[in-house]
Order: sequence, then C-alpha cells, then structure tokens
Amino acid sequence: MTRDSEPAARRRLLGDTPLHVLAVVVFGLLAWSGLAGLDREVAGLAVPSLIVGLAGAVRAVLAVAGFRPPATRPAARRAVRVILVLIAVVALATGFALAPGGMDRGFVIAVDAVLAGALAAYAFLGEPRPAVVGTH
Repeated sequence: MTRDSEPAARRRLLGDTPLHVLAVVVFGLLAWSGLAGLDREVAGLAVPSLIVGLAGAVRAVLAVAGFRPPATRPAARRAVRVILVLIAVVALATGFALAPGGMDRGFVIAVDAVLAGALAAYAFLGEPRPAVVGTH
C-alpha cells in the first residue's frame, strides 16, 4: 500500500522487487536442498532441484539487481523465457533419467515435474508488470 504523499518514483522502484526477493529465497532454498540431497544419494530429486534452484535464483537475483529484459525489446524478453523453459525441460529430463526404479519412481518424476513447472511459471510470470497509463 502506498500513500498519496509518496513520490511516484518510489512506488515504481518498489513495484515487483519484494516478489523477486521472495523468489530468490525460494529458489535459493531449492538449490541448497538439491546440493544437500547429492550427499544422501537421492540424485533423482537432488539434481533437478539443483538445476531449477540455480536457474530460478539467478533469474530472480538479476531481476532484483535491476537487470530485467527491457519492455521495449520483446526479443530479449522472449529469449529469457525460452532459456528458462529449456532449463526446466532439461531438469525434468534429468529427473526422469535419474529416478530410481520401483515404487518411488512415480513420486520422484512427479516432484521433478512440479519443480520444472515452477521454473517455467516463473519464466512467464516473473517479468516486470507493464506500466498502467496515467499512473505516473
């Protein structure tokens, strides 16, 4: 919530930053849990978690630092989305290949699919919101 007395520049500066900071924390914890899982020999969950966590955290850190694809260059924004979706597909394929046999296989693949879906969703939903006309 912003008050009418706050300058418009401050409102624009704070826009999406808290959500990207939350994404840094979430994806960072995901990468950390993937790294910790490598020691416990659960590669089917650990490697995709590490891949998705690192990719999402890097994207979120760049967004917090202000390195967002410019809204005037749709090709740059599209390239960032495509790269993140490809990383999500690679993470899912890696999880599928490393999933253990037996009754845990379906669970591991389902978790990896949810993680890949989270990264793909962040690729599309994590872009800066377009400015609304007349809100300067």
